[in-house]
Amino acid sequence: MDQSYNIYLTGEFSEGTDPTTAIAAFAKAAGLTPEKAQALFDSAPNLIKKSVPEATASAYQAKLESIGVLTRLEAIAATPAAAHSAESEEVKTQQADNESASGQVWATSSSVTPKRRQVPFVFTGEGYEYFKIWIVNILLVTITLGLYSPWAKVRNTQYFYGNTSLEGASFAFTADPVKMLIGRLIALGLFIAYIAINALAPLVGAAIGIGLIFVVPWVVNRSLAFYARNTTYRNIRLAFSGDYWGAFKAFILWPLAGMLSLMILLPIALKKQQQFIINNHRYGNKSFSFEATNGQFYRVALIALGILIGALIVGGLLTSVISAIGAIAILVGYFASIVYFMVNFNNLIFNNTSLADHNFKANYEFKSFAGLMLVNFLLIAVTLGLYLPWAMVKLGHYAAEHTAVDVNGDLDKFAAISQPDPSAFGEEFGDVFDMEVGF
Repeated sequence: MDQSYNIYLTGEFSEGTDPTTAIAAFAKAAGLTPEKAQALFDSAPNLIKKSVPEATASAYQAKLESIGVLTRLEAIAATPAAAHSAESEEVKTQQADNESASGQVWATSSSVTPKRRQVPFVFTGEGYEYFKIWIVNILLVTITLGLYSPWAKVRNTQYFYGNTSLEGASFAFTADPVKMLIGRLIALGLFIAYIAINALAPLVGAAIGIGLIFVVPWVVNRSLAFYARNTTYRNIRLAFSGDYWGAFKAFILWPLAGMLSLMILLPIALKKQQQFIINNHRYGNKSFSFEATNGQFYRVALIALGILIGALIVGGLLTSVISAIGAIAILVGYFASIVYFMVNFNNLIFNNTSLADHNFKANYEFKSFAGLMLVNFLLIAVTLGLYLPWAMVKLGHYAAEHTAVDVNGDLDKFAAISQPDPSAFGEEFGDVFDMEVGF
């Protein structure tokens, strides 16, 4: 059995390091406010990562040392008595008045967990670090004429999952690129066959095209099941149990109703899709729940539409005076409408999602998100796309900093009681049928 370690913040710094600069860098990396980070150093030693493998512990220690922050690794003994001793040591190193602050860092923990508390997500990715993965992926995908794309997808997803944590435990993506390649090759083969049939027999091709509509729900279910099954948190997999008819209604009938009603029913269609996706996901044996109302979706959609219509009216009036100003006004309004929808749609989804007694929270803000999107867009354009990895990492940081879980109790205990039923039919063989299907 591999040795596990606890990581303690010592409150000390590397020689020649400015403490203020180091604490600021630590706060940014851990997703903390400067005040909370300062409180952790003032009350050190503090446990910031609990029970991790040696390689992970060394990586965290090296990463923190690179910004001038010193840590101490403490091996966790395998015997129950030693484990109890380690737990006692942990209690000694953490004061109750600092518990809420230290709980924000990578896995700060104590023997007495508050009943209800808000735990933020933490993202520790870095732009240059991800750029190296991204650029290699692009080169290999190009050289292999796209065959490497499943491996690229897995590497990208693993980077963002592995750098995202909740109360010290990181997420993991365990997909097999070979299975993804098989799914994509099947989809590509069917697409080529469809193109050939459509060219030789247009009527048959049209009939097949209509028939593909009925394949979409199956594709949706299999893809959602694939990504859920390959996502883990605290060594417990997610699962997806949506059925064909539910997917057909959510992704075919409701969007069709939205179009036929001149978009009047489109907000309800969006709600039905989110409801289907979230309510059919499980964490172990615990189900997610989504409880937003139709009115909440209409409010977001109507305000976004109002912003766009207002911009078109103002832009039209200004165009009659100075055409360039009118065009700019329309572009600004279009941008504002999209940002408003993205911000409030994310908040709506998270703030109405729960897992057992734990509620998700999001507080995306229009001004800060608009600024981030604008800067990212301009820098991507100026660098001809090379800034994209930094833009994605910044989005990851923003999402983590503005998303949290209103936790009720101890997440370790919750994970322990959320273990899936090993006798559930299909759990052992689901990987055979779940695949990522790309069109």
